[in-house]
Amino acid sequence: MKDEQMKIPADCKTVIFDVDGTLYDKTGIAQKMVRRLWWCLPLLMAERLARKNMHYVQYASEDEFFEAFFYQMARGHWWGPKIAEEWYRFVYMPAMVRIIRKSYHPREDVMAIIAECRQRGLRMVIYSDYGAVIEKLEALGIDSSQFDMIISAPELGALKPSESCARRLLEMLEADPKTTLFVGDREDKDGASANAVGAQYLKV
Repeated sequence: MKDEQMKIPADCKTVIFDVDGTLYDKTGIAQKMVRRLWWCLPLLMAERLARKNMHYVQYASEDEFFEAFFYQMARGHWWGPKIAEEWYRFVYMPAMVRIIRKSYHPREDVMAIIAECRQRGLRMVIYSDYGAVIEKLEALGIDSSQFDMIISAPELGALKPSESCARRLLEMLEADPKTTLFVGDREDKDGASANAVGAQYLKV
């Protein structure tokens, strides 16, 4: 990776970090999840399909988002939304956190960016597409208290790259998009979120 790609712009005041794939290289995590949760492969597949179907759909609240999400997970299956919710919250997400703790480490280059942010006194935010954000940070050994805000896109009613969610996030932060930098690993999610609100984007 070229050094110039990892520089924080001089005029930057707020840096918004993605988690999965950004704070750590998530290569192989899907395969590890399948090996750990092989006994509930249909639920794993239903989760992926539901997430795909939920892109570009905006809801008024986190509750409405997850109501629709678990309904999508249950469509055409023997289990209902309640079972889907309990599996997601008490099996799927904890398994992901355990895998991260055991097998993954923070990216050194992104940790260098975080250190530079602290040194420059920049505001730092975590903006994830998944839940269990604080648990993931702790699993990676990253101090969550150093961030000014930790939030997931579903808390704002949608998934990345929702323009509405990105705009609401900036409003909550009272941040100028021209001095805001999104840091992420996917052009179609993190980059698109930045582009939607006129912010800057740094790909890792």
